[in-house]
Amino acid sequence: MPAHSLPQPSAPESSGKPAEPPGDAPPSDPDAVAAKPAREGTLFHLLIDRGWEAGPAYTADQRIRTMTSEIAATGLQPVLAELRQIRESIAGFATKAELHQELRQMRESIAGFATKAELHEELRQMRESMATKVDLEKLETNLRREMAERDVRLIKWVFGALLAQAALVVGLVTLLK
Repeated sequence: MPAHSLPQPSAPESSGKPAEPPGDAPPSDPDAVAAKPAREGTLFHLLIDRGWEAGPAYTADQRIRTMTSEIAATGLQPVLAELRQIRESIAGFATKAELHQELRQMRESIAGFATKAELHEELRQMRESMATKVDLEKLETNLRREMAERDVRLIKWVFGALLAQAALVVGLVTLLK
């Protein structure tokens, strides 16, 4: 993928004021074209190539970056695939209105995803409801104890039934003599 670069502005004229350090914020004057760091994504360069001014293109690129960074990890791959498709489809756009419509639809589709905070809360609740190794060991101990108690009760009933059967046989033999 070819790297796009913006033309560098000429050296500023000395006006007696100290030069402001470059930042991540777009220029305050919408007509001013300021050089942006080389880290802007392909969307920024695509918008610049389509005739957008640097400020709105930079803002759109940064907003999309912010939105995608807040998307859940499990939902990130489908969104990235959709963004790739959108980026590919943006190349064929002829007007800004079509691009605005596509961005509006993308924002609506991303709005339904959970934020990091919601996912962290869900994960915390899942961890609280999960059984730990200690819980499983206690459950195993309780099950073994209950099984032993049932075995003892079963042996008592079998022994009692055998005694009753023996008494019945002795009684019948005595009657029949």
